[in-house]
Amino acid sequence: MIRTALVALVLAAFLNAWPFRSSAGQPATEGKESSDANKQRLVLDDMEDVSDWSSGTPVESTVTRSDQHVHQGRYSLLFANRIDQTKGETNYPVGWPRVRKDMAKAGRSDWSGYDFFECWIYADSSRASLPSSPLSIGFYHRGKKRSTQVPLGQVQLGQWTKIVIPIAKIAEPGDVQAVQWSISESEYRHGDRVDFYIDDMLLTRIVDPTITEFAVGRRILYSSDRHLAGFYRVMGSQGLDRVTVEFEIGRNDTVAARTSAPISPRGEITLAVPERLTPGEYWARLSLRGGEGKLIDRSEAAFRVIEGPF
Repeated sequence: MIRTALVALVLAAFLNAWPFRSSAGQPATEGKESSDANKQRLVLDDMEDVSDWSSGTPVESTVTRSDQHVHQGRYSLLFANRIDQTKGETNYPVGWPRVRKDMAKAGRSDWSGYDFFECWIYADSSRASLPSSPLSIGFYHRGKKRSTQVPLGQVQLGQWTKIVIPIAKIAEPGDVQAVQWSISESEYRHGDRVDFYIDDMLLTRIVDPTITEFAVGRRILYSSDRHLAGFYRVMGSQGLDRVTVEFEIGRNDTVAARTSAPISPRGEITLAVPERLTPGEYWARLSLRGGEGKLIDRSEAAFRVIEGPF
């Protein structure tokens, strides 16, 4: 089946880490995401009980459960901050108020079998707008000062924002000892109030094979070019070994060239163009096909053909 795009905010900074680049320097772009119906979930914390969360800076911030803003259920975690740039930690009066949960103690430290970390955040403040980096999340690993820090610039004031972080971007996904939310007081003014309501912290993984990223190697081809590369990433915990990748290009309803190859989680597929292409706008299409050629998923990208120098 062909799934609709996932309506969620995925961290662009992480997706830009996609390793493939064309000879022209064009970065591969984000492809079609999976729907929520195609995900398995493991609840890390539904925030109905926040007694296992602690504040690292109790003078500046508190952690409580709240029914003021709730995404799902009865309660959310409230990370409440009153910015005081004269108090706090002795060596860092303009510091990092934070709240933390021990994931190892909760028996949820191995995240290696999942694709995404997800949660929802609602921001409320005395400010008219949030700074560009209002909040960060840290994933802490064994060893001295070993962590993965993720700034959350997409969090919006006065509304719920869905956060989706690829597990592949966490340094040690099999060893997440703790999760910590923090703010940098240098981003705020003395006396500011800023509260973050956090809810539904999950791990998710895609079940059916799904194209998560797809790009063509070049957005502009000469009419004399005879090859075009496609770069892709696929996910899926079930049935990926029985899927074939199909790559084709065309114009309007006419297919100009097509090829197929065995699948790879991160792959490159090269298409031979049998004849000179007429200048104009074209589409490139990557499809996943199962048994008997059944279409499982599909993603498209556009490119243009121009007259070449030869």
